[in-house]
Order: sequence, then C-alpha cells, then structure tokens
Amino acid sequence: MKLWTSGVNAILLLISLILLMPQPANAIPAFARKYGVKCYTCHTVPPALNKNGYMFKRLGYRMPPDEMDGTKPAPKITALDKDIKFRLTDSLALIMQVSVTDEKTVADAGSTTSASPATSCGSDTASSSSCSSFNLDEAALFLVANMPDTGFSTFAHYELYQDGGNGLEQGFGVWTGGRANSSYFIKGGMIHMQEGEGTRAAMFYNLFSDPAYTLTNVDPISFSLDQHPVGIDVGYTHASNYFKNIFAVSAKVTNGLNADGSEILGASTKSSKDVWADADYWFGPDGGVTVMMYRGSKDQNQNFSPTNQFTYRPTFYRVGAFGNYLFFDKLDVLGGYIRSQDDWLWTQPGTMSHYIANTYRGEANYYLKTGTVIMARLDRGTSSIDPQPTMHTRAWSIGGEHALTSLGNVVLRAAYTQEHDGDPVALVGTTDKLFKLDIRYMW
Repeated sequence: MKLWTSGVNAILLLISLILLMPQPANAIPAFARKYGVKCYTCHTVPPALNKNGYMFKRLGYRMPPDEMDGTKPAPKITALDKDIKFRLTDSLALIMQVSVTDEKTVADAGSTTSASPATSCGSDTASSSSCSSFNLDEAALFLVANMPDTGFSTFAHYELYQDGGNGLEQGFGVWTGGRANSSYFIKGGMIHMQEGEGTRAAMFYNLFSDPAYTLTNVDPISFSLDQHPVGIDVGYTHASNYFKNIFAVSAKVTNGLNADGSEILGASTKSSKDVWADADYWFGPDGGVTVMMYRGSKDQNQNFSPTNQFTYRPTFYRVGAFGNYLFFDKLDVLGGYIRSQDDWLWTQPGTMSHYIANTYRGEANYYLKTGTVIMARLDRGTSSIDPQPTMHTRAWSIGGEHALTSLGNVVLRAAYTQEHDGDPVALVGTTDKLFKLDIRYMW
C-alpha cells in the first residue's frame, strides 16, 4: 500500500507540474534538424508515431510530400529530399534516458518459489524483494542516411549502454522505389521484428517506458516478438490523396533464434527460416488497424538436470489484430489481441503438447495539449500447457508524460505499473509493483 500511495502521489504531482511547466527551446533530433520541423510532425509525443511518421518510415526515411492532391502524378521516391543538402548532423542522433525507480516483487501466497529481486538491493522476506534506485536506462546512437537522387538508405542503431551492456541493435540497408503514393521497399540486415511495425496499437515504442505485456510476452521456450534477427524485409505502400488513407503490407524472412532466445546473427545449423507478415490500414485523422502473423521454430534445450535433459525443435505461431483511433485530436484509444500456439514436450520420448496463450490489451491516452498526455493501460492474458490448468496474467499502468521543450525532444515521464504473472510451467505467480520517473533526451 505504501508503494501504491507513493506512486499515485508522485504521478498526481507530476500532472500538476505539467500544467504549469514552461516549454523552453532546446536542441532538436536529426530528422527534425534536417527538415526544420518539430518532433510532433511525426509523433504524438516521442517515441509514439502518428500517421505522418509511419509514412516517413515507409518512404525510406523521407518526408511525405505536401503537394500530393491528385492533380498531377505523385513525386518519385528519387525526387524526394532532392533540395535538401547532406549534413552529417542531420544523419546522427543520440538518445539518453535516466530514471528513478521504486520496485517491489512478491510471490503469491503458498508459493514455494521465492521472488527474484529486480536488482541487487536485497530481499524483504523469502517471498518478496524491494529496491529503489537511480538508473542510466539507455544511451543509444543512430545513423540514418539517404543517398541523393537514389532510393537507397542506411539505418544503424547502436546501444552505447543498455541493461549493463552495449552492441548493435539494428543495422540494415533499404532500397525504396516507386512514387510517394505507391511505393515498395526491400530491406536487409539486422532488423527489428515487431518493434515499430504496424499502426500505433501494434508498435512496441509507445508513451510508456515499457511496451505492453501483450506485445512482449515471453513464452516458456524463450520466444518473444521483441527481437532483432538477421533477415530480409519487403513491403508495399499505397496512399490516397493527401495521405488520408494508407494501406500497407510487409513480410520478413529471418534466421530466427537460438535455443536461449537470442538472435541468430551468424552461421547456424538451423535450416528453416522464421516468417512474419503484417497488413496495416490507416484512416481518418489518425486511426489505424493492423493484422499480423508469425511462424517460426527454434532448438529448445529442455530440463537442465544431467538425467533427463533433451533437445527438440518446436514450432510456434502468433496471430494478432490491433486498432487505434484518435478522437477530437485529444483522446487516443488503442486495443489489441495476440493468439499464441507453440509446441511443447514434457518428456522425451513423449506426446507433443502445446502452449496456448490469449493476451489482450487496451489503452487510453488523453492529450491535454501538444506534448502533454495522461495515459492508462490494461493487459490481460491466459496461458496453459496441457494437461496443466490455465494461468492468468494481468498488468495495468497509469502515468503522465510531458515534453520539456517546444520541439518535443526532451520528455519527462512518470508511471506506476502493477503486473501479476502466472507461470504455466511451474504453476506459480508473482506480482511486480513498479513506480518509475524518467527523463529522455533526444539530440
């Protein structure tokens, strides 16, 4: 109760400060520098994309043209940005985020499994842990460049620091052809799977610091849509006059994952590829619908004791549908659903069972003014592995976010999240309560 009270009071204080806080100018991110615009041109509040930001990405990181009214042919991709001179500072961007957190994890009553502390702060009892800390969440460097008079672009995302480590997060080349109203692309390299794809309800990057549980659920074989494997991505985008309506399809073929859930980045004995497909439809002021599917396989090391360890290759599926709509340029309502079905083997030899999960998400964000938003999110899910009973997961969050600059490149955010996870293998549950105050700087 103490954690809950402190979290809510901090959020109410932040909302009060938000309403009174000035918005001084500051440095702007690379894309905003290049085109002389504010971050809100492509974002509701960074990093959540709007329809224009979605088209910017689909056009190979080129700004959608204003003159596409149907009276003359839409400009070719190679003609976009032709009058913009190359500058290195328009291709480089830096993102940093620091936070203060207060977290408590508690195992369900009657559970024989102790809760794992979120950090090394220590345990309150055998079944609970708590921690308050100041953190450097992330420092990341981006390099994005378009070759003049061509459809070729490059994108690199390097984590200088995240979760105690560093390394390349994304790195690919993309060629975009056609015209602004009918374009196609092919992308190859290390690419995000679901992150940043689809309409806003299906995107990992959102107003909260952590993506929705529905999108990030990790199954018992260590698979999640939150990954960045090596692969090829192809897509087509059609837009009506003034980009009022947008229809887009995409498909990816990737190397997939190792047994531990990490991405296969080099040589592998895995001969089959993982396949992802997505279809998006944007309409109205800023509404959208997404359907997606994923089929993959991976080696699974089961049971790590010396007497009964074995390896097999399960196949897993994901099917999802998402939607969002912005009412009166103020209230953004989002929802979604993902169905999971994975092979599961208890013993070898044995009969193949299945991990089945159904997860749902709902979210409402109210924009008090440009750069200022109050958020609420709810996720619920069920999971089971035959013949064991069904386990339930629920997660909810409330928070507020405010851009400290008129350009939108410095964002202050506070949120309280409570999540109860049910483990379908061990049949135990834990509840995690987290209050987080963070500030994100984008140059």
